[in-house]
Amino acid sequence: MIYNNLVDQAELKIQVGETLQLQPRDGEDSRRLQVKLIGYVPGASLLVTTPTVGGKTMIMREGQPFVVRMLSGKRIVGFTTTILRSCARPFPYLHLAYPLEVEQITVRQAERVRVKLYASLKNGNPDYPSDKPRSATIVDISTSGALMVAAEPLGAVGDAVAVRCALKIGGKEKLLSLPAHIRSIHSGPNDEYGGGSCYHGLEFNARDEQDVFALHGYVYEQIVKAHSE
Repeated sequence: MIYNNLVDQAELKIQVGETLQLQPRDGEDSRRLQVKLIGYVPGASLLVTTPTVGGKTMIMREGQPFVVRMLSGKRIVGFTTTILRSCARPFPYLHLAYPLEVEQITVRQAERVRVKLYASLKNGNPDYPSDKPRSATIVDISTSGALMVAAEPLGAVGDAVAVRCALKIGGKEKLLSLPAHIRSIHSGPNDEYGGGSCYHGLEFNARDEQDVFALHGYVYEQIVKAHSE
């Protein structure tokens, strides 16, 4: 894991089309607004789409400050900015102040963190005896997979499954539904079940952009928290 602070402007290295999260810095509004990067001039301005809510374009005021976070490759990038100009033509878009300072975290994809997340797993194998979600607990997680423990086997190696769990990111809870495959199963002790339990090694196959962003953000937040204690 690598921490970089005060990254040089020329090293921002973001691509047109990437998703950014804007979180207002003023007032009680802690929503994270999703926008797309449509262009930028280094040292001058970032151009992004105007966020929408319920299909309607939001009214954004010039000078409003935001914290920006984005996932770029294996990096979480963060910086502060303000709205320089809100434009309506030829379509709604914003000019954001180009950041003077950028923070980023680069994390190895396989780096895992210990957690205790209550979750459910639904097995998609038509030969599995139950089509209902089964309760389980995620005991460690990374951006590429997780270790899940349950009282009994939830399938067989190679089965395609769907994992549902709630992650708290930046103080907000987000419900995720992650497609995955079971890559390993082994038995072992677990105090929660008072005896033997089944551990399932899962490999995620997440494709939804927002779920991928949330998963990375949660894992990186836990890594930062663990290294700050």
